Amino acid sequence: MEIISVIVPVYNAEKWLRDALSSLQAQTYSDFEAILVDDGSTDSSRSICLEYCECDPRFRLISQANSGLSAARNAGIDIAGGDWISFLDADDVLPPDALSLMIEHAERSGAGIVTGNYIREVPVRMPEGKGKASTVSSDKAILIGLYQKKILNSACGKLFRSSIFNGARPLRFRNCWYEDLDLFYQAFERTEKVCILDRTVYFYRDNPTSFINTWSDSRLDVLDVTDRIVDHMQRRSPELHKAALDRRFSAHFNILVEMLRNGIDNPEQQERCLRIIKEQRFNELTDGKVRLKNKLGALVSYLGMPAIRLLCKS
Repeated sequence: MEIISVIVPVYNAEKWLRDALSSLQAQTYSDFEAILVDDGSTDSSRSICLEYCECDPRFRLISQANSGLSAARNAGIDIAGGDWISFLDADDVLPPDALSLMIEHAERSGAGIVTGNYIREVPVRMPEGKGKASTVSSDKAILIGLYQKKILNSACGKLFRSSIFNGARPLRFRNCWYEDLDLFYQAFERTEKVCILDRTVYFYRDNPTSFINTWSDSRLDVLDVTDRIVDHMQRRSPELHKAALDRRFSAHFNILVEMLRNGIDNPEQQERCLRIIKEQRFNELTDGKVRLKNKLGALVSYLGMPAIRLLCKS
């Protein structure tokens, strides 16, 4: 059986960490190594990690000074010895059959990446059945991901062939705040096929204090990330470039709304968002692949800032 390296970045996660590690320990697929990366925690997270390492030889702990999520994941990738790599955040949980389902579909499809569904919070009843799966080309998978239809841009809820991260051109998470969005398309480009599994393989806890649920100027990072995606896809193909423009529109509209909702006085960044919105809004309305949410945002933008401000209050 092939070994899966599960990388768990840990930073001050004592409230949820035992749930995460216990869900990993309870996997029906037993051939895994759990690489716990303590990113300079100041609470009891490190001692909790050691508890699992002492009772289960599949768990091992490495520690580093606080360097952020990307650095923690990269440190895990650097020492991963598995044939496959998966990621589990320290405040989330895996259903018991997550790894077995993903590796089964990986072997069956011959895909280098398997991506499944996620749900928020941990349900009372575990999901049942193996789910349906479809295998698509990497370009098709990127297209779906950029249009935000089926595939999450998150690194979690996925199984990656380890060669995607290693080899002559190593792939690592960029030191930025939207590291998952920045990495997903680069990872997908490194395999011919992606298996899309219509089954929940990941339970995501919606933490109200998390980065994505609170405002900081670091959120502006997504504007740079989507600009890079547009530049990259412009060199790839017209179809992918069109999808990248939609993803950039979505990011700029969302950030503008968040700035207005949180009373952020940043005229330069607001103008940056408005410029992209105005450039792209007609294409949003005429592109049949664009989500309804983005089309509504494009329509509202034609009514001007008062309408967008009103939207922020809803």
